[in-house]
Amino acid sequence: MNDDSPSTSPTRQDERFAALGAAGSELGSKRAAIRHDYGAEPDQFLEVYGDPGTASATVVLVHGGYFRDRTDLAHARPMAAALAEVGVLCVLIEYRRSGGQPDCSDDVTAAIEFACDSLSEWGVSDRARQDLIVTGHSAGGCLVLAWASHLGEDGPEFRLRPLAPITDLFREVEDGLGEGAVLDYMGAPPEQDLAPYLREDPRSRVLLIPARVDLLTLHGDRDQTVDIDFSRTFPARLTVAEGADHADLVDPESPYFPLVLETLLS
Repeated sequence: MNDDSPSTSPTRQDERFAALGAAGSELGSKRAAIRHDYGAEPDQFLEVYGDPGTASATVVLVHGGYFRDRTDLAHARPMAAALAEVGVLCVLIEYRRSGGQPDCSDDVTAAIEFACDSLSEWGVSDRARQDLIVTGHSAGGCLVLAWASHLGEDGPEFRLRPLAPITDLFREVEDGLGEGAVLDYMGAPPEQDLAPYLREDPRSRVLLIPARVDLLTLHGDRDQTVDIDFSRTFPARLTVAEGADHADLVDPESPYFPLVLETLLS
């Protein structure tokens, strides 16, 4: 486990996520993005940040929150807005977080399909449509990894960039991590119901991610929420953000955010 220095303590991280959530709520009140519904449920929507006509690339962003209903997309809005400021179109996805699996996974799949099918209609250039990056933070990283593992070999190339992702649902449940959040989401331990784990667990499915997907993980080595050891032992390329905690990878004010941008856009 990483040391619990003041800059990386869970309390400090909670305060930073609360500040990001407050900033995101203000962005929401200002209607800084264009909203599109991809389903009939209240949480089945996405927000589009940036100018579709001038965007240089498209980033699809899935927020985290350990699958808990209390954590919506608000805390990820500042990151989405920051991506738009550097000339990228950012599609920020909301999804159902109550009701257990497979709601989160099904919604992320539907939302990404909806977004990709809509880019041309939104006026996004061929260049920006072809320069596609899919990313997710924490539980969002788990969800985009699982999504990619169900894709076929045929299709366009794109970059997959999970940020501090949850990659081992079996270990999460066995060790009771995240205050039991994964067990609550999965509904039962694997010895009672194995099928959903085999459908959604990134570690079990990583070799099924097609070759057209350029996979690179970014993880901070002072992360107190999702230990970097998960990413160190995950069979994919890894960039270590030395000194970064869990919040640093989604906070535009963080000194590590330029590394996040570099990881996503190059």
